[in-house]
Amino acid sequence: MKSKQSKKLVVDVITGSRADYGLLMPAYKAMQQDSDFEPRWIVTGTHLERSFGNTVQVMEKDGFGIFAKVKLNIKETTPTLINTYISKAVDGFSKQFTSQRPDAILVLGDRYEIFAAAIAAYVLQIPVMHIHGGETSAGAFDEGFRHSISKLSYLHFVTCDTHKQRLQAMGEQPKRVFNVGALAVDNIRNFSLLSKEALSADLGIDLNGPSALLTYHPVTLEPRTSHKQLMQLFDALNKLPELAVIFNTSNADTDGDILNKAICDFVANRPNTVLVPSLGTQRFLSVLSNVDLMIGNSSAGLIEMPYFKHPTINIGDRQKGRMKPATVIDCTNDTAAIVKAIRKGLSPVFVKECKKVKYPFGKGNTAQQMLRIMKRELVKVDLKKVFFDKEVYGI
Repeated sequence: MKSKQSKKLVVDVITGSRADYGLLMPAYKAMQQDSDFEPRWIVTGTHLERSFGNTVQVMEKDGFGIFAKVKLNIKETTPTLINTYISKAVDGFSKQFTSQRPDAILVLGDRYEIFAAAIAAYVLQIPVMHIHGGETSAGAFDEGFRHSISKLSYLHFVTCDTHKQRLQAMGEQPKRVFNVGALAVDNIRNFSLLSKEALSADLGIDLNGPSALLTYHPVTLEPRTSHKQLMQLFDALNKLPELAVIFNTSNADTDGDILNKAICDFVANRPNTVLVPSLGTQRFLSVLSNVDLMIGNSSAGLIEMPYFKHPTINIGDRQKGRMKPATVIDCTNDTAAIVKAIRKGLSPVFVKECKKVKYPFGKGNTAQQMLRIMKRELVKVDLKKVFFDKEVYGI
């Protein structure tokens, strides 16, 4: 499906936050270096909000040109306002895709602004290519967004066979679903990571003792529980004063702004604790490489952190249902349970066990696999989707 203006395949790469930007970077760079592609960054979501670090500036410092911006003016994060942001995003992407139509769009994950981009492209008959489909996160309404994006998508790039089988169970044709591993591994293998000493100096925190990266997001399918759960986490950290903690901000889900204010207050009063709204890809991966634990409920604890064979303390139900390597310790939101899990994660016995765990999400060649598939599958596109019924097909 070639662009009329160019012999190259024009692919709009949609990024809405620091998280998906870092993961999408290897695919974008690979397309940039391939004469058959013309990738274009379309930036939206928290990238464009000062309260979330205005992380579009990070992209610009990385040397990327921004092709277009779809601004949502994210302020508070109530459910009603999130619906408003989705509506704005659908309208903004629709206008963008109509005025400067791509051959396809590339999206990742399960965010509501990404869902909006997929809706706009689908209605305009632009192929949607989705990364990280077939996964689950039962504690958040991202679960519904992710599976909805999958049903709107033409090509699927999944991280393991389990996720491929789940998409087939949802009716997606096997010939459109490709297990290519995780782009996170491409990043880890391609970046030069900072030493513990350089990182400590850069962030202003002593990492010579026990240390952790902490990212905690709202559990959106448990209304009005997130703040209470965060307070329990703070209580647990106060029982472990020897633990140095690097906090990331929460995302722009319901009550995310409330959590971020509480995190700011907590960090201001706890020694050897810092808040970094956006670490950037190199620093983020360097932190994972150098700290002893990742704590919270972020998918990075289940995908990126296990690559380094370090423990993850996964709190509550936000990531319920995801594939979890044996480096992950699940615990409830109860203070005592969190303390127990952290102590287990720091124990020499568990640390030794983590070193033996086999990483399940690929070997670092995901972007190149994706490009080969795009070249083959985007030459002739048929957007009519036939539901793959496993019983009918006898599988």
